[in-house]
Amino acid sequence: MVKFIFLWLSGQKQFAMRTSGSTGAPKETHLSRESLQYSARQSMEYIDSTGKYKTTLLCINPDYIGGLMVVIRSLVYDLDISMVTPTARLADVVGDEYYDLVSMVPMQVQHLLDHHPETLSQFKTILIGGAPLPPEYILKLRSLKAVRCFQTYGLTETASHIALKNLTNGDDCFEVLGDAEVQLDHRGCLRVMGSVTDHQWIQTNDVVELIDPRHFRWLGRADFVINSGGVKVHPEILEASLSSQLKMPFFVAGLPDASLGQRVVMVVESPVPVALDFSHISKYNQPREVYYSPVFSYTPSGKVNRTETLKKLNL
Repeated sequence: MVKFIFLWLSGQKQFAMRTSGSTGAPKETHLSRESLQYSARQSMEYIDSTGKYKTTLLCINPDYIGGLMVVIRSLVYDLDISMVTPTARLADVVGDEYYDLVSMVPMQVQHLLDHHPETLSQFKTILIGGAPLPPEYILKLRSLKAVRCFQTYGLTETASHIALKNLTNGDDCFEVLGDAEVQLDHRGCLRVMGSVTDHQWIQTNDVVELIDPRHFRWLGRADFVINSGGVKVHPEILEASLSSQLKMPFFVAGLPDASLGQRVVMVVESPVPVALDFSHISKYNQPREVYYSPVFSYTPSGKVNRTETLKKLNL
């Protein structure tokens, strides 16, 4: 990070970034100084239109775009930045300081809500990225009247988020920021173009429902979709419906099946079986088997690596 700050202050125009590798092998992409500056500006203009924010906290990995943008926003807007070791146990390292803006991953938010909800009152605005926050935790966040919380949507190639969903207000769709344009391809996957992409179209594998040119609902990853006997199952939607039953990480996946093509299975990070109720789920979407792993594989950015976890289980 020190090297990045030096290069930024020296006026470098292009920066190499690594993708997180949550859906495939990590790859290198290059982002322009202009796209990074624009990303910082469109975010701050949306969440702090009066320009009153003065402090920010870096508590996620700055080697990836979400953490790096915390640094860039502080450079562009002259925010006082504090840094702590990225950890799920933020209450142990934050102290009693108050911050206007912080970016977190769902694991950090969930741990605070479960064990130290009072710590969340030390933040004015929280940006949550990397993965969807389970519905029951969104309800808990809405009870914190003094804290604004946004789910972010974006990727490394779009210089962090291009859309935000206001969790505090109970919004169920993302609002596109700045001059970003969005379209759907033939699969129903999102395409993005704007200043954050240097005005080049970026194709994603995210299946969305486009409400209008400025709003969309995220449904899941096209590369995760399970075709089970002709029925399309979005794992992320199924995971959301099961999340209230589990405190530990889990995911839904499709495995090869001679009669169905793919069968729906569930993988839980636990050394022992846990009680699960599938009665509220359509029989076509219900997991046929549940597998258990003491420890999942994770990417360096903290996301569950589904492919590697399945390999560890010889699935």
